[in-house]
Amino acid sequence: MKKNLLIIGAGGHGRCIAELAALTGEFSQVNFLDDAWQPELAAESKIVGRTEHLAKYKHSFSHVFIGIGNNSVREKLHAQVLAQGMSLATLVHPTAFISPSAQIGRGTVVFAGVVIGPGSHVGDNVIINCNSTIDHDGFVDDFAHLGVGVQLAGSCHIGKSVFIQAGSCAGFGVVAEPYAVFAPGSTLKSRA
Repeated sequence: MKKNLLIIGAGGHGRCIAELAALTGEFSQVNFLDDAWQPELAAESKIVGRTEHLAKYKHSFSHVFIGIGNNSVREKLHAQVLAQGMSLATLVHPTAFISPSAQIGRGTVVFAGVVIGPGSHVGDNVIINCNSTIDHDGFVDDFAHLGVGVQLAGSCHIGKSVFIQAGSCAGFGVVAEPYAVFAPGSTLKSRA
């Protein structure tokens, strides 16, 4: 039996999530909650309400996904979804490679071309964008966001809610402290 999916957020990231959900073939129906909801446009956009309507859909959707890129907003919504007793979907693009020994948390998205190496651990509600790499024994904590093409060598530890923007890289064993933000093209370095 196929599942159905309610995506919170119908912006750019949310639309990418909807396309990925369709590619997986797991969901018979995909709809959105978005605070820009206008009832007269609902049929066209697949938006069924605002985020404040989450409880209304508790029994209508088997899974929820938070399609918002902002880490702190995603964390707040994550708590609301769990408080409603709803199940978070974890989505993996068919072209991603995840080692059988890696662990991926609930509510996390792994986009096209991602490689996650052996012994790696990715927390809850993490965004791993297209063509990013987490080499062996890497840790990416809850609510972190790896932008497009982020390359992490082995044994890196990316803290809670870190945002590493597109094209950044880190050598072996680098630690990124929680809530840090790295500009596009950054080279993350270990403390000396």
